[in-house]
This record gives sequence, structure tokens and C-alpha cells, in this order.
Amino acid sequence: MDNKEISFSMIAKSWRTIVVSVVVFSAVAFFVSTIIAPQYGSETQVLILQKNIDIDAYRATKSSEFAGEVLKRVVSSSDFMTGALERAGETYQKYGETPEDQMKNWNKAVGVSTLGSTGILKIEVSDFSKKDDRKMTEAIIGELLENGAKYHGNENITLKKIGGPVYFNDPIFPVIWLNVAIAAIAGFFFSIGLVFLFGERVVNWFTIRNNSYDALGNSFSGGTFEYRRDSF
Repeated sequence: MDNKEISFSMIAKSWRTIVVSVVVFSAVAFFVSTIIAPQYGSETQVLILQKNIDIDAYRATKSSEFAGEVLKRVVSSSDFMTGALERAGETYQKYGETPEDQMKNWNKAVGVSTLGSTGILKIEVSDFSKKDDRKMTEAIIGELLENGAKYHGNENITLKKIGGPVYFNDPIFPVIWLNVAIAAIAGFFFSIGLVFLFGERVVNWFTIRNNSYDALGNSFSGGTFEYRRDSF
């Protein structure tokens, strides 16, 4: 218990070290975040509809879930990427020089997820340019709605856009304020770690001490906090 009290006391005395650490970490995070090329994003929701209305609700739900999983794989395929790029008037080089890089960057830029058991797909697209993000989003949604059956091969379902595309004005990456906040927290805990590691030495790291002498040669260090009389 005494050790805890001493530690908390040292933390209070080391407030200058804590402040400096938080400021330095936050400043570095802000600088790094500002030099990273921002990415802009969009979001669209697509509903999977069953053409066969004779099946019960449970089977229809399961069928939509299965179709959603199939479509997730379809969008991440090289064939679908080719169709979307042609529709957008882009070449493979947009996503890299080699086929491996192209597929990796394509799947980073285009994400597809299912919203539970609703039969709804959420399609998220990102790009370094707002204009290119809009162009690729329209191409991907157009290719999926018009030629989806060609990829998933199920004539029993149809796709309908029900939400979006919503284009975000602010970059989705990096989020500067979030990076700064995380860095500030990291700086705080870093300084606390220093206090526990180095103890009282941390207290004096950023403490400014001014020495002054009176006419008799007495030395005063740090105002009224320390007093030392030299002997001759």
C-alpha cells in the first residue's frame, strides 16, 4: 500500500514529464498523419431478392445468406475486377504492376460485407481521389446489378440498390483526430512507465533550477526549495 502511495506521489510530482510526453507523442502522430496520402470512401447497400416466392421465409433467408457469401467472393475475384475496371475506363495498373499486387490492392480498396441475416450487402469503396472513388463506385455497383447473374450463376435471385452510394467528404484514412488521441494516451502511459522505472529521477528531468548567490557567497538553488551554504 505504501509503495502505491509513493508511486502516485511521484506521478503527481512528475506532471511535467507527463505533459511533455503527451505533447511529443501527439505532435508526432499529427505530423505523420498529415504526410500520409488521404483516402476517400463511399458506401452502398444492395438487397438480395428471391424471384421464387413459393419457398418459405426460412429457406428464403438462408438462400439470401448463401447468395450474399457468394457475392462477397464474386466481387473479390479477378473476373469481377476486370469487368469493373473496363466499365470505369481504367487499366489493371491502377491497382499495381503485378497480378498479385493488383488483387491485393483491389481487395483493400473494395470491401463487401453482409448485414446479419437480412440479405443486404454493404459495399465499401476507397480511393486516393474523390473523383476516382466516385467513378469506381459507380462502375462496381453497375457491374454487380447488371451482370451479377453472370458471376454468381443463380437466376433465382435479383439485386436491388437500396442505399447510397454515400460519398464521404472527409478522408476515411487517416483519421487525424483519432490518431492524435491514441498517441496522447500512449504518451501518457509511456510517461507513467518511466515514473515506475526511474522513480524520483523522473521528477527532476524537466524541472528548471536557477542558482543565485548572495553577497556572502550563500547559494540558493530552486528558490526556497533548496538551500546550501558553501564553506571556505
